[in-house]
Amino acid sequence: MTSLQKARGRRGFTLIELLIVIVVIAILALIVIPRVMSAGRKAKEATLASNLQRMRAAVAQFQADTGAWPNAIGDVVAAAGTNPTGTSNLSYKGPYLTPNGGVQNTGIPANPFGDPTAAVTTHWTYSNVDGSVVSAVSGTTLDGRAYSTL
Repeated sequence: MTSLQKARGRRGFTLIELLIVIVVIAILALIVIPRVMSAGRKAKEATLASNLQRMRAAVAQFQADTGAWPNAIGDVVAAAGTNPTGTSNLSYKGPYLTPNGGVQNTGIPANPFGDPTAAVTTHWTYSNVDGSVVSAVSGTTLDGRAYSTL
C-alpha cells in the first residue's frame, strides 16, 4: 500500500465515531433542554410574586392613609383628589399604583398566567374585609405551591 492510499483511508470519521458523538450530543440535550424550558415559567412565577407584592403594598398603604380597606382593588389607582371608599379627600393620597398600563389599562398589574385581555377579577381575588389579594388563576409553581398561596 502506498502512502497515498493510506492517507485516503484516514480522511474521515468511522461510523462508530459518528454514532458516539451523536449519542453524547443527545444525552447533553436531554439534560439541558428541560432546564431551559422551565426558565420561562420561573420568570412568570417571579413576575406573579412581584405583582402580588406591589398590589398588597398598595392596599396596605391605602388602608394606612384612610383607615379603611378599599372597596375594590381598583380604588388603589384612583386619581388624587377623588373619594374612593367614602374616605375624605384629605386622607386619600393615591394613586398607589401607576394609573395606566396593566390589565385593560387600569393600572392593576396583570397576572402573567391569566388572559391579558380579561377583566381584573379574572386575574386577582381581592377581599375588602381584610385587604387580601391573591391570584385568581389556579395552578401550582414549580416547587409545588398553589398560585393562590404566594
